[in-house]
Amino acid sequence: MCPSCAQLSRQQMPPGSSPRCGGHDVDDALQQVGAGIPMALKQRREQAEPVAVSVINRLTWRAGAGDGVLAEDLLACLRGEPLAGRVVPVDLEMLGAELEGDLGMSTGSYLDLRTGQVYDASSTDPMMVGEDAAVDVETEPDRWLRFDRTGSRDGWRDMAAFAERQHDSALRERLEQAIEGKGAFGRFRDLVHQESLTDPWYTFATDRQMGRAREFLADNGIRVG
Repeated sequence: MCPSCAQLSRQQMPPGSSPRCGGHDVDDALQQVGAGIPMALKQRREQAEPVAVSVINRLTWRAGAGDGVLAEDLLACLRGEPLAGRVVPVDLEMLGAELEGDLGMSTGSYLDLRTGQVYDASSTDPMMVGEDAAVDVETEPDRWLRFDRTGSRDGWRDMAAFAERQHDSALRERLEQAIEGKGAFGRFRDLVHQESLTDPWYTFATDRQMGRAREFLADNGIRVG
């Protein structure tokens, strides 16, 4: 979570407000802000409760991938109820990056359901990493969740969605042109940097990727905690 999001998760958001996170709308960072709320509720419950309620409402309105799951989890935290699934301390950014990594670089990965760590499938092969470094996923099969990478299709959709939301029609058209054809990711990244949109783009894309990772876990009976 970015420092601005972490700070915002500890602050009260008045009803009807449109708070900013690092210079951009908090509605683009709800997964990141929401991730810090359970700890805030434990440390400063009176101050954190209004924030939690606001984020739950915003997640319900936004209704993106993983938003419903996070809203349910935050509501459970408010009520002092257990989360609806096996709780694992997963780093959603790490998992999201692995889920949507290059298909040509890996056949898949493993999630350690005890520690939340993510390991590429090659980490289990002694021939690849050495006998001592190889991760043993066979001795305790229930400890591991294997998953295949989904590739870059969701990342491309993130770029398309970011382009579509730009109010400047000329900029929107340039971004839409940048993502057509081979080399789309590089052209888009260069244009975003050129237009000083790197921070809002990173926040937007990271939040959507975290949401997809959260939804993937929920589909497998896992909640982040």
